[in-house]
Amino acid sequence: MQSNTINVTFRMDKEDKKHFERIINSMGLNLSSAFNVFAKAVIRDNGIPFELKSHTPNEETIKTIENIEKGENLEEVTMEQLKAEYEAQKLKA
Repeated sequence: MQSNTINVTFRMDKEDKKHFERIINSMGLNLSSAFNVFAKAVIRDNGIPFELKSHTPNEETIKTIENIEKGENLEEVTMEQLKAEYEAQKLKA
């Protein structure tokens, strides 16, 4: 007898997966069943079953965009500086 199921592989952030699994496990679901529920909802709705919203930039981001467009108040940074700042922010979260 031939099975109608296939294996699907995808990538996601390690921390997101941990939090996601904690929530779905508390609902009695595992990762596979949760994604099957999501897939069935997409099929049923013929689209994503919830509203996707874009985030409105905050005041600082808007000012930064304006500065870039005007070429004002810009500073040069290296990739190493950006990586160090990113790692520092991750530790705060």
